[in-house]
This record gives sequence, structure tokens and C-alpha cells, in this order.
Amino acid sequence: ENLYDLKLISFNMRIGNYANLSFRAKFLNEKYTSKELNKESINFLMDVLFNPDIEEKSFNEAYLTKCKNKLERSIKSLKDNKLKYTLFKLLETTEDKPYSYNSYGYIEDLKKINGKNLYEYYKQVINNDMIDIFVVGEVDTIKVKEIFKEYFKTNTFKKNINEVTVKELEINKKVKFYEEIDEVNQTQLTLLCNLKSITDFERKYTLPVYSEMLGGSSNSLLFDTVREKNSYAYYINSNAKSYDNILMIYSGIENGNDKEVYKLIKKVLQNVSKGNFTKENLEDAKSTLISAINASKDSQAGIINTYYASVLVGAKDFEERIENISKVTREDIVNVSKKINMHNAFCDAYVNDRMR
Repeated sequence: ENLYDLKLISFNMRIGNYANLSFRAKFLNEKYTSKELNKESINFLMDVLFNPDIEEKSFNEAYLTKCKNKLERSIKSLKDNKLKYTLFKLLETTEDKPYSYNSYGYIEDLKKINGKNLYEYYKQVINNDMIDIFVVGEVDTIKVKEIFKEYFKTNTFKKNINEVTVKELEINKKVKFYEEIDEVNQTQLTLLCNLKSITDFERKYTLPVYSEMLGGSSNSLLFDTVREKNSYAYYINSNAKSYDNILMIYSGIENGNDKEVYKLIKKVLQNVSKGNFTKENLEDAKSTLISAINASKDSQAGIINTYYASVLVGAKDFEERIENISKVTREDIVNVSKKINMHNAFCDAYVNDRMR
């Protein structure tokens, strides 16, 4: 690290039914340093993965305690982030769906982890999980493959892909409202919509365009209606989780305006399903998504994510994705909007407010 600024990064994320654990090493190309540095850097990552600090079939308890304390602080601090908190509370109402579990974790589960059972989980991950390896850089492909064949100490390079997409929520005849009363300066209103019978093209292309047009930016329909025209919200956005079969709308609004904002959101959704939006609304949304794809071409993380999406859900390359997004029509948007139903809502409101 001191000589060549090598960085180790690890993180968790979830896509549909898949929980993903990633370890990344970023390091200088050996053409600018000493020879064989690529191999040394890769092997350093391998050493972290396959030669951890284990004594008597247990991780180091002192270090584990430090990690658990850090995670506990993160869990406890979640309520201070009202946006994330209300989104998690909303998703919890779906009970045992993969997205109903708080990704920060739960303190009662954290307390059950010790060096020994964590080591057992570590062995399970190394020996049983599906593993993909991605290398991005100016490297000799043959040499890199040989390094991994020699030093990557597991045989689970590939396994069969299981179903990624989460099963659809049942359609509620009436939107269910949940609330939590708190002494807050800003009310958080979040809505969950379920998707029904979405096609592959809609999931990968139409739905992202729909969500961007609905609430992706300050040019969106929700922002224009709720904030610009009525001054009810500090912010309002939408986010489509294609492989969870859900779409979320979340907003920070002035206390006391929750019912008015809910009505406006419902009205905007209805207007889109009737085709009441301009050509400019549609083209702006497509342009924003295409710009994001083009930007990801220049990002190593963006390149890796594209290839991983190809492995996991059959995503196309950059140019084909751009081409398909460009093809999305007004009719496509109207059709997909009719497959989106409001499911439930959660309001974190001021003590004097009530969502009825």
C-alpha cells in the first residue's frame, strides 16, 4: 500500500434472490512498477481470502468484537437516516420476501456470531457459493488466467444459475397504510408498488425508462407535480427494483402534507397509464439512462457490473442496451404502467400528524 497504493475493498449487495459478497483489489499496472507486481498483488488478495487469521478453527475473537461493535453502531444509527429507515420499514411489511430483511442486519443476530460459527460460514462460502472472477486492466489474459488457476484454491468457479427474480407480491385490493409517529421536522412518505407479469424487455429496458421519467430527477413527473407546482415536497423520487418485481416511491415532505402528496402521486401514476406525458418527458428519461451507460464504459466498476449482469441475468453489452433503451416507445410506457399497482405505504410523521 505504501509503495504502490494497493486498495482492498469488500462489500455486500443483493440482486433479486442472490446475496452477493465481493472482494476487490485495485493496484498499479506492473508496466509502471517492478515486474511480477500483478502476480504479487493478485496473490495478496488470494492470501486474504484463503489464509485468514484462524486459530483452533475460529476467527480472532478480539478483532471480531471490533467488527461487531462497528456493525452494531451502524444498525443503531439507521433510525437517524430517516429516508433509509422508512424504506426498510416499508419493505418489512412484505414479511418473508428477500427485500423484507434489513440489509444493515439485526443486533439480536449479530450477538449470536462468534469466531467459531463465523469460520464455519466462511468455509461454506468458499466451498459452496457460486464464484465469478473479473479482471479489468491492461494485462496479459493468458498469464492472469494461469495465476488464478494456480493460486485460487477452490473448485467452485461455476455452478448452475438459480432463479434470480423474486416472486411477485399478491395484489392488494386496497393500499395498506402503516405509520410511525415521531418528533421529526420532515415527514417521510414511502410507497411500494408491485409489478405483475413483466416481460424480459420491459424488465430490462421499459421499466428503467418508466422509473426515470416518473421520479428519476428534477425533470421527472413526480418532482414537477409534487414539488414544483404544489411545493409539498423537499424531494421525491422513484426506484424500480426490476428483479424484486417492485417499484418504490419515496419523498421528504412538509409535516401535514402526507395525504395531499399521496393523492398527487396516485394522480401522476394514473396520468402515465393514460399516456398523459410529453415526448420530451420520454426522451429526457431515455437520454439520462443512455448517458449513464456511456459513463459506465469509462469505469472499471461499471465494466465489471455489466459483465456480472450478463452472467446473472443475461444483460446485453453497452451498445445493445443503448439501442434497446432508444427503442422504448410511448406505447411501451403505457403498457408497463398498467402492470404496476400500488401495494402499501409507510409514513414516518410528526407527532401531531396522522395518515388516515
